Amino acid sequence: MILVPDAATARDLARPVAQIYAGLPNYRNNWLRMGLSERDLENGGSDKFIDATFAWGTVDQIRARINEHFDAGADHVCIQPVNPNGQFGDLHWEALEALAS
Repeated sequence: MILVPDAATARDLARPVAQIYAGLPNYRNNWLRMGLSERDLENGGSDKFIDATFAWGTVDQIRARINEHFDAGADHVCIQPVNPNGQFGDLHWEALEALAS
């Protein structure tokens, strides 16, 4: 999840993270079974792939995406915030705190 309302910025931040997971067969195979194509997964991912995989936007927009999972029957949802500083692994406490309230 990326607490950034601008689509282009959020997608740019998501792509390096997506590329890590796109190289793992279990993730890649799941995405292909979900209807994404090999082309969607190339070069950090198409906009379609990024938008399907990452919740981004305002706190309310991200919360709505999380709630979609609960509405679909999930009993828990794991969130992994992407820090807008672009440093993989740096926690984005602002996002976690905003969603916790």
